[in-house]
Amino acid sequence: MGITIVAMFSVGLANYLSTRARTLDNLDSQTSQLLRSQAATIGEWVGARRLVVTSLKDAIAQPEPLPAVRAAEAAGGFDLAYVARADKRVTFSQERKRAADYDATQRPWYLTAAKAREPIVTSPYTSASTGKLLVTFAEAIRDGDQVIGVAAADVLLDTVVNNVTRIHPTANSYAFLADSAGKIISHPDDRFRLKPVSELDPQLTVDDLRQLEKSGQHKDLTINGQHVMLFCVGVPGTDWVLSIALDRNDALAPLNAMLKVSILIAALVVLCASLLLVVLISRSLGRLQAVEGALQEIASGDGDLTRRLQISGHDEVARISGAFNRFVDKIEGVMLDIRQTSHSIRAASRDIAQGNLDLSSRTEDQASSLEQTAAAMEQLTASVKNNAENALQANQLSQSASEIAGAGGAKVDHVVTTMGAINASSQKIVDIIGVIDGIAFQTNILALNAAVEAARAGEQGRGFAVVASEVRSLAQRSSSAAKEIKQLITDSVEQVRIGQELVSAAGATIGEVVDSCSRVRDVVAEITEASRQQSSGINQTNEAVGHIDQVTQQNAALVEEAAAGAQSLLEQADRLTEIIALFKLSAVEGRVQR
Repeated sequence: MGITIVAMFSVGLANYLSTRARTLDNLDSQTSQLLRSQAATIGEWVGARRLVVTSLKDAIAQPEPLPAVRAAEAAGGFDLAYVARADKRVTFSQERKRAADYDATQRPWYLTAAKAREPIVTSPYTSASTGKLLVTFAEAIRDGDQVIGVAAADVLLDTVVNNVTRIHPTANSYAFLADSAGKIISHPDDRFRLKPVSELDPQLTVDDLRQLEKSGQHKDLTINGQHVMLFCVGVPGTDWVLSIALDRNDALAPLNAMLKVSILIAALVVLCASLLLVVLISRSLGRLQAVEGALQEIASGDGDLTRRLQISGHDEVARISGAFNRFVDKIEGVMLDIRQTSHSIRAASRDIAQGNLDLSSRTEDQASSLEQTAAAMEQLTASVKNNAENALQANQLSQSASEIAGAGGAKVDHVVTTMGAINASSQKIVDIIGVIDGIAFQTNILALNAAVEAARAGEQGRGFAVVASEVRSLAQRSSSAAKEIKQLITDSVEQVRIGQELVSAAGATIGEVVDSCSRVRDVVAEITEASRQQSSGINQTNEAVGHIDQVTQQNAALVEEAAAGAQSLLEQADRLTEIIALFKLSAVEGRVQR
């Protein structure tokens, strides 16, 4: 039924879209043809008046042009015909009141025609005297290239306006005429006369009209709340544009009516098909009442799966009854298998529950032992850690002692060096004393020689002899003092040498102490490293024991959960046995033969 409705809807939609496209094409074609026909009529009207104005050019050469001007007025149905000369003389077909300074050569129609090489048509304007809408046809009169005058005529647009306002393709459609500046020449509503086309729709411009004229297409607009299709065509021989605003609702009215009829027909078809389908389904379901009664009998019992439906004939009801019997056979076989399996599950659940209880007890004992082991490992870890800390402290003390002994050795070496320097300095002093002793000895010799010379001098040398005696006495005392100093310094050098030997021996002893401290430090460092490694190993062992203890605790919890699951499985197996007992099954265990 649903497929039929969708198919009908699809066919109707396709038909509607196709008809709509053809209708729009016909509208475009018919409206464009109507526009071209009306535009051609207006063009012929303009052309006829233009020919009359052209014939009026010959009147300028006549001595009396008034008869020719009046004849042209009558022939063209002009409101006024006239010939204006370059010397500002003008011949009018009718005498009308004008300004005293009226100069035809300065009028817009004269200036425009003088510049053009062909007849011109001015923009529409309202006559000051009659108040009617008119245009001016004008053509320059030339003598070679010189403009000697202009032939012109004022033409009322009543005929054009009436022709345009009579264009009504539909009841609510209308036409309007606009010039090249977008000024409306003719419109059914006089309010828009001589107003720009933008007054109809703010989005409508003269460029839009020209574009629609060139393309030959239409444009959808909303003018004063009315949805229209705008068509445009140019008027031959002018720069005017004739437009038709085709009411969209009027244009598509036949199509909308066809759509409504199609929808009504489709609804009637769907209604008839539904009634026919209801009748067919009722006749088909009537034969299933017997099967329904049998099913109610089986459903109202206590789950008796040994009941079967009677099969008679080979129609749909018989096939349904046979399928139901086969279904009940399979259900009964499944129930028998479930009952047998539930017994096996109950027995296995009991065994699993008992095994889980035993495993839980053993796991708890193992966990208790691991807790004691973990406590002992923690104590051992604390002892090893204490030993490692003591060894580290001893290593630091031995290293400090080694550093102090090394510093003492360095001081002793410095003392040895200093005493060597003192010994060298004492030796230099001895040498200096020797020089002083030699100087005293030479001084004594010189004093002795001076005394001898003084004795030879007699009385004159007595004073010099006294001085020489004193100098000799000083030289002897200096020599004696130098010997004493030399002896003292010699004794000091000997003492310094002995002290240097003792300090050197002490430096050697301190060096041995430093070496012994270094060896002790190395041994203590090895002990510290071994204690650290032992502590790390014990920590790892302790962590492993802790992890084993944690895993054992988890295993104990899992065993308890497994025991609870086994107990739950046993309860579910009992419940399944009770549920199976609600059904009446064949006495034969296992699957029913089918």
